[in-house]
Amino acid sequence: MKKSVSDFLIAIGVFLVANFVAVLSGFNEHWVLWTSDYSAVGLNELPVALAFLSLALAWYAWRRLQDANASHQELSKIVEQLSEQVEERKLAVEQAQVLSETKNEMLEYEYLRSKKLQQVRMMSDALAAASTLDELQEISVKYLKNLIPDHTVAVLFANKAFENWALAGAWGEHKDKVYPNVKLEECQVLQQGRPYIDSSNTQKMLCDNANLTTIKSVACYPITCHEMQFGVLHIRSERLTESLLSKEDEQRIIAVCNTIGLHFNNAQLRTELSMASNRDELTGLLNRRGLGNTLKREVTTSGQQGYEVTVAMIDIDHFKSYNDSFGHQEGDKALKFVAETLAKNMRARDVVARYGGEEFILVLPNTSKIIAYKKLKMLIATVAKDSEISPDCKRAITLSAGIATCPQDKNSEEALIKSADLALYAAKKRGRNCVMAYKAASTKVSAAKQPAAVSIIPTKQVK
Repeated sequence: MKKSVSDFLIAIGVFLVANFVAVLSGFNEHWVLWTSDYSAVGLNELPVALAFLSLALAWYAWRRLQDANASHQELSKIVEQLSEQVEERKLAVEQAQVLSETKNEMLEYEYLRSKKLQQVRMMSDALAAASTLDELQEISVKYLKNLIPDHTVAVLFANKAFENWALAGAWGEHKDKVYPNVKLEECQVLQQGRPYIDSSNTQKMLCDNANLTTIKSVACYPITCHEMQFGVLHIRSERLTESLLSKEDEQRIIAVCNTIGLHFNNAQLRTELSMASNRDELTGLLNRRGLGNTLKREVTTSGQQGYEVTVAMIDIDHFKSYNDSFGHQEGDKALKFVAETLAKNMRARDVVARYGGEEFILVLPNTSKIIAYKKLKMLIATVAKDSEISPDCKRAITLSAGIATCPQDKNSEEALIKSADLALYAAKKRGRNCVMAYKAASTKVSAAKQPAAVSIIPTKQVK
C-alpha cells in the first residue's frame, strides 16, 4: 500500500513539475515552432501525449492505491478474524483444561465416594456376621479408621452396666493423648444423645483431662439405638475450621454410627434371649437346654486334652413334703437358697444347672471321681448347716447326690447323665443325705441281679 501511494504521488509530482517548467520556459511554443516542419509525423502533439501519459500514470497509480486499500482492508479483516479465532481457540483450550481438571476432580471425588460407600457396605456385612460384642467393637474401629483417616479419632464403647465408656481404638496424630475412659456425667454427647460440633477452641468434651490446648475443632457423634448410648465417636483437629467433615461425610458418619448402634442393640437382645432360653427363670442357673451345649463341649474337650470330667446329679430330699408343709412360695425360696449355695461353692470353670423340679446338675471339669466325691460330701454338709440358720428355709435341707465320670464310666453326655442319675437313685435308696458314685456292674452278674450303681467310697449320712 505504501508503494502504491508513493508511485501515485511521484506521477502527479512529475506531471506538475513538467507542466510548470514548460510554462516558465515557453517550451510549448518553442516545440511547436521547431516541430512545424514535422507536423506530418505528429511531433507537434508530443506535449499533449506526454500530458495524457502523465494522467494515465496518475490514474494507474490511483487504481493501485484503491487496490492496495481494498487489500489492506481485506487483510485487516483476515487478521482480525485470525485474532478472533486464536482468542476463541485459546479460550476453548482454557475451558478444556478447566473441564479436564473439573472432570478429574469429579472422577477422584466419585472414586473416593464409591470407596467410602464400599467400606460402609463391607462394614455392615461384617457387623451382621459378628457374634460377640468384642467382635462388634473390633469391626467398628477397623472400618471407622478407613472412613475417617485424616484426623485424630477415638472410639469409646460402654461396659455391660453402661457405667463407663472405655477406649476401644484411637488413631491420628494425637492418639496417645486421647483419654481412655469417660463416665456419663462427664460427656454431654452421652447425656443428650446428640452430635456435638465445636470450632471455638473452648470446647469441653470427654472430660477436662482429655482436652488439649492445641485443639481448635472437635466433632463428636453418639453411637446409639433406642436411647441406649452404646458408644461415642470423638474427632479432633488442630485446624480451626467450620466443620471437620463435609455435609455428605457427616451424614455418612451419622448413618454409620446409627448402624453400629443397631447391631450392638441386636447383639444385646440376642444375648438376653439366649440367657432367657438357656437360664432357669427362678434360680438364674443354666437350664437343661443350656446345660446340653456346655456338657457336650466339656466332654469333647476332655477327650481331646485327656482329663476327666465328673457329673453330679443332686436332688433335694423330701421336697414334696416341704412344699406341702410350707407352700410353693417357700419351696421356691428353698430352691433359690440351694442354687446360690451350690454356685458360690464352685470354681470359675465348674457349671451348676437346674435340671428340673428339685434336681440340680454339677459339671466338674478336670475332676476325678474321688475329688468329686469329697466335694459333694462337703456341699451336702454346707447346705444342711446353712439352711438351719437361713431365713429362706423353714427347716434344714438335705441333699442326695450321684456322680459319674468321663471317660471312666461313660464317654457321652447322655450316658454320663444317665449314669449319674442311677447313682442318685442308689443314694436315695440307701437313705438319702449322702453321695453315691456310679460303677458299671460286672458282666458276669446276670442282668436281673446287677445293681444300678454302687458306692466306690464308704459314705455316712450327714447329720
